[in-house]
Amino acid sequence: MWTFRNFIREFTMPTITSQRDLVRYVVKVTVFALVISLAADLTTQIVFFTSWTAVLRTAVVTTLTVGVIAIPVSWMFGRAQRDLQEAKRRLEAISRTDPLTGLPNRRALIEAISSPTPPRTAMVIADIDQFDAINDNHGLRTGDVVLQTLARTIEAHLSDYGLVGHMRGEEFALISFETPVERIVNVVTDLLRAVERTPIITPTGAVKVTMSAGIAIRGPEDTFEKLYGDADEALSEAKRAGRSQLKLSGQARQAALSGEAAGRMNLILKL
Repeated sequence: MWTFRNFIREFTMPTITSQRDLVRYVVKVTVFALVISLAADLTTQIVFFTSWTAVLRTAVVTTLTVGVIAIPVSWMFGRAQRDLQEAKRRLEAISRTDPLTGLPNRRALIEAISSPTPPRTAMVIADIDQFDAINDNHGLRTGDVVLQTLARTIEAHLSDYGLVGHMRGEEFALISFETPVERIVNVVTDLLRAVERTPIITPTGAVKVTMSAGIAIRGPEDTFEKLYGDADEALSEAKRAGRSQLKLSGQARQAALSGEAAGRMNLILKL
């Protein structure tokens, strides 16, 4: 609904995100200023009418004056607003991005799952096996290189299936919407095998790395913490089973084994 307050906000707090928006704002401000100025001049000329020549001359002078003042002033103000909004967007992006890996961080993942999501939402937590030993034996810088390399590998394998993020430390996550659990099991299995067979080149030499993962699916009323807890519990089970292991929560296991690929799921999950 249009209100006078909204009208004023269009001029004093404009939303400008592109060059086109900036040009539109300058035109709007200039036209508005010109209309107001010409209306005031016309009123004055009607009250103190001398001749039509004087009216025309005043209109020309007013138009030129408004143009000279309004265009550069509105351009500078609009550009400042655009830069401010761009800075805010960058800050928002930074606050949702892990600085080491460049992936969305825990906050971004929580926001993704907290917003309205399809009922069939799954979460994968993948964790580097014995990562502390890598840091102890090769140094923290090597550990950072391992994390950065794995972030690219995980993103390459899983980004087509949802939002890939870095939760904390050596822990990565995928939130997937509307992807069948058996399909997620397949791609995560491929990821774990790819990591296992591909040593990571670091400044201290090649480092052999494995990962384990847990998968959970969201119930109708589950919060992020509940979904994360189920996936984390499945991950803990995978860790207890050894290296390069994959386990599912009870609900996810039931969904995977009820589909057409139940036989393959049995072989992958060793159930």
